[in-house]
Amino acid sequence: MNMDIVSTNRPKTSIAHTAWSISCHRQQLLATLRQASNKARQQRTTTLVSFTQTVATCDPLRLFQALQQADMGERFFWEYPAEQRALVGVGTATTIQAMGADSFVSIATAWRTLQQEVVKGSGEAMQTAGPILLGGFAFDPLRPRTSLWADFPDGLLILPHLLFHIQHEHATLIISQQITATDDIEQCAAAILDRLQRLSTLVANTPLQEREETTSKLVLRDISPADAWKALVATVVKQIRSDTYQKIVLARSVEAINADQSFDVNTTLQYLRTMYPNAHIFALQRSTHYFVGATPERLLSAHRGQLCTMALAGSAPRGKTEEEDDHLGAELLLSAKNKNEHEIVVATIRDALARFCSRVWIADAPQLLRLKNIQHLETPIVGELLAGYSILDAIQSLHPTPAVGGFPCDKALQEIRENEQLDRGWYAGPFGWVDARGDGEFAVALRSALVEGNTATLFAGCGIVADSDPDSEYLESCLKLNVMLRGLGGEESEAER
Repeated sequence: MNMDIVSTNRPKTSIAHTAWSISCHRQQLLATLRQASNKARQQRTTTLVSFTQTVATCDPLRLFQALQQADMGERFFWEYPAEQRALVGVGTATTIQAMGADSFVSIATAWRTLQQEVVKGSGEAMQTAGPILLGGFAFDPLRPRTSLWADFPDGLLILPHLLFHIQHEHATLIISQQITATDDIEQCAAAILDRLQRLSTLVANTPLQEREETTSKLVLRDISPADAWKALVATVVKQIRSDTYQKIVLARSVEAINADQSFDVNTTLQYLRTMYPNAHIFALQRSTHYFVGATPERLLSAHRGQLCTMALAGSAPRGKTEEEDDHLGAELLLSAKNKNEHEIVVATIRDALARFCSRVWIADAPQLLRLKNIQHLETPIVGELLAGYSILDAIQSLHPTPAVGGFPCDKALQEIRENEQLDRGWYAGPFGWVDARGDGEFAVALRSALVEGNTATLFAGCGIVADSDPDSEYLESCLKLNVMLRGLGGEESEAER
């Protein structure tokens, strides 16, 4: 599709200004920095310090916007609005990154090593287990890369210099920094406190941006023509019916160009968090690129030894009326095609978790997960993690689930590599965070886009099974693409209505 569509993406600012300040325990910070300096001197190497401090709570997006004004480095945003949980980070204290098929193992090993080496301190007793690392993984490290995802390695965890962990009415700040034996600790502490003071002022004077109704134009272009994508779906359906495999997820990509101005990630996040409070809202900056989205699918969370995940597969549109919505939901629950697709995902997740869990619980039947413009079949799954394992180990076993790859996994991935003709990059890959205890949360990076300046590349995928219809799958992919089209300021195109 090549067309112009009206957009509504001019930001306006709200008038409310809220005072906010950070009170940091200077003496405890100094003591932690000196401890790191002594260790660096003894071991003749650079030492990583992580200092945790309770701070006043603040709207996560206001913080994210203020950090752009502060110009302290690349930014990170992660929020689950319905539960008032968020992580907002800036700058880089250290990174863990890897390339190739062993990227999950390499990242997990490096994370364990980091936990043993970091010098930790806090201003008081802390519930937050710093340091917290944030990042993600490519969907398929064996797929040839293109320049589109050049700034995103196959595996990447970032430890921000400043990271705010906000939960309900409580917030903590984790300060992380590399310290050498020759650093002037008084100057290091003064520089940190100065940054925090500057940030306090910026937050108080950086109101949330909102959209105002004005016209601009987005030009959309299918990376692969619609007819070619539908033909691929038809070919895959024939292969499934000949028992080559049971399911394959085929993705589409659309390029959107704003003819008038650069995309504003801040207003995109504001829209997504408002419209999709039950999704994970995220943005990660790498150089001039932002990977941003609102994904309904949690891959895995870990808290004090308990793993929580869900099977999410099978989709239907929302109805225009309550009666139509209930009818579409009932049809989805009874649909043989969608139930079959969903059951494959449930079984695969159960088998993957069994390797790392002493017990696994699965809900008796799927339920409806209703989002703004689409509803899915969802089955909650819970497991008790065995000692010695972390969330990173379980992610390696789970990814990719049949919901984003296919089944059997190896055959489906090979088909995707050979015929999809799309560099998914981090789309449909694990994206989230892990802390020093091994607790954390990773989502599957669906409903997402890679944004640079006035250009955005959007992604969506559909699960193809034996009775899939190419036209219906194409329309479903358009429905999913609409999440980010609207988030970037666009309206539905005629092809998607």
